[in-house]
Amino acid sequence: MILHPLSPTLQVSCDPMPAWDAVAVTQQQSASAWWLIAQPDHAALAGELAVHFAAPDFPAMDPDVVQAIALHDAGWAKYDGGSEAGGGIKGAPPQAQRDSSGRPLSFLQAPVNTFVEAWTASIHLAQEKAGAIGGLMVSGHFRRLAEYRQDSVEDTPEDAALIHRFLGNEVQQDEARFRRQSRSRPEVERLVDLLQFCDLLSLYLCCGSRASIHFPQKIASRPMILRRNGELCRLDPSPFREEVSLGVPARRDPASRTEPNTRVLPILIR
Repeated sequence: MILHPLSPTLQVSCDPMPAWDAVAVTQQQSASAWWLIAQPDHAALAGELAVHFAAPDFPAMDPDVVQAIALHDAGWAKYDGGSEAGGGIKGAPPQAQRDSSGRPLSFLQAPVNTFVEAWTASIHLAQEKAGAIGGLMVSGHFRRLAEYRQDSVEDTPEDAALIHRFLGNEVQQDEARFRRQSRSRPEVERLVDLLQFCDLLSLYLCCGSRASIHFPQKIASRPMILRRNGELCRLDPSPFREEVSLGVPARRDPASRTEPNTRVLPILIR
């Protein structure tokens, strides 16, 4: 689940901060209430952003690539629910997982066995709907996250073994996937970069941060920076030719007796 604090602490800095740091701050922030965004819905938003890429400095994306981006977190539906656009499920959403204080758990707090299960399911769904390139892109995304986890977190032996098995299995599966499609390895890696940019941009737009940010992915002629102008998010360089108005479904936690408990959070980006 992505947490969007209802009363966020404004992140103000003279210089743009790393995009991932801006997201992480909101996931750790104390609040009396949050909007909860299901990860399949965040992924669907990432796919909607990709659909609107139109600037010549950015690559055009085939429908299977866009679909892979839109389904890259579909495996979280078991835990988060979410709309069908991102691979979510019909019916009432699952109850939010909580820590010992009752605070809803962010996706950054998910146990290793939970996220490895969700990663694996996401890869299979992307491959089912978007073919071998979908499996390659989403597997490549989670392999990078798993490798980063190995290098940066001291997990228990059991959790470390889970991640090690996940990586070994995906390396083997990716070789078979690669033979079933026509793109070169550098082309596939670039598509994983695009997925990770859309993923990080969507996470930022969902989490409620107001900070100016910069992105690590090198998919344009120069590093990308996002600055806020009121409710408008401005990217430079921008993949969009004009302002794009989107939205992401959210539900309130805890529920309110006086205000709507579900809404579509508006997003305006250029």
